[in-house]
Amino acid sequence: MKKLCFLTGLLCLSILAKGQSVPQPIVMGQVDTVYSEVLKEKRPILIYSPSYDSVYFSKPAYPVVYVLDGDAYFASLVTMIQQLSVHNGNTIFPQMVIVGVPNLPGKRNRDLTPSPSTMDPASGGGEAFTTFLEKELIPYVDEHYATAPYRTLIGHSLGGLMVLNTLLKHPSLFNAYVALDPSMSYDHGNLLKQTRQLLRQQSWKQQSLFLGIANTMNADMDTVQVRSDTTAITFHIRSILMLKDNLAQAAANGLRWRYKYYADDDHASIPLIAEYDALRFIFNSNRFPLNQPQNQYLDRAYSVVQLKKNMDAHYGLVSKERGYQVKPPEPLMNQLGYSFLQQKDFERAFFFFETNVQYYPNSFNVYDGMGDYFLAIGKKPQAIDYFKRALKLKNTSEIRDKLQKLSLE
Repeated sequence: MKKLCFLTGLLCLSILAKGQSVPQPIVMGQVDTVYSEVLKEKRPILIYSPSYDSVYFSKPAYPVVYVLDGDAYFASLVTMIQQLSVHNGNTIFPQMVIVGVPNLPGKRNRDLTPSPSTMDPASGGGEAFTTFLEKELIPYVDEHYATAPYRTLIGHSLGGLMVLNTLLKHPSLFNAYVALDPSMSYDHGNLLKQTRQLLRQQSWKQQSLFLGIANTMNADMDTVQVRSDTTAITFHIRSILMLKDNLAQAAANGLRWRYKYYADDDHASIPLIAEYDALRFIFNSNRFPLNQPQNQYLDRAYSVVQLKKNMDAHYGLVSKERGYQVKPPEPLMNQLGYSFLQQKDFERAFFFFETNVQYYPNSFNVYDGMGDYFLAIGKKPQAIDYFKRALKLKNTSEIRDKLQKLSLE
């Protein structure tokens, strides 16, 4: 039964903290380093990866969020995604690996500008930076962390400009793109001028874009009036509105996109609220089970047949949207199986254990759980068979002890 309470470890943190005489740091992630042959420099990266029990459960696969200006936006993304993917049973977002890409001192304009500007001789290194992402950073993250083949790129201001440049010129590099008040006015609107033609040339397959637009107008203007303004101060928002128009005209090319104008937020305040809206848009199908009026998994108003139908439909839809098989979490199915086994609701217990066997046939844990189920209902031959199957995948003293005890009875 040790596997029943795998989630309670999170609750124990507060208890442990009370027993500490020395203040303990709050750890939100880790700093890793990648040497770039493309850029000829070491690049620090900020990594948050959900914790998982590798002793009992299969290695999971999490979507990955890459955020530019990572030194500014990493912490807020970690907090938001944790809150809405784990805490209180939330499944608004999937659990995700978060990769913050900080700027090196003095290198932001170099890396986040796709074309050189006469105002900054060091600018225009965006394509080299994109090559670093594609050829070095993404392969490194995929090799060292539990990633799924679904990637989101988030950028604000010049970072948003790079998001659009990547979408238009390297569309398959990411599955979802988030451009927050992008600096489309940069270099006299160079990328903006290319946008209409590039949008017409591209055909997207399952890519998504969220465009956040801040209020950077004069107080007496609205988004209609500003279009006819010619002053330099409004070129920033006018260029983004022109981008929006170009996106609307190219809707037939298959890009799933949405924009939102934030009348009460300026260029500096837009990232937090717009990141939330963007991720809600990108992962709008993720929520399962429903928690109204109570958790669907626990609501006996749903028969096992109905629950299976709903689960199959949900994970089939999400898998189709993301382009890879998305599975019910093995630890959660395991926990629910043991919970219903304790309640002697054997039909539901069997359903959750069987779900794990179906989705995780190479995990010793799923056969161990099924063995415990058959043991609980008094079917020893079936229990022995499942324990033996588990033992073939992983030889553990716990399962050997179960088999020895059954052989003596």
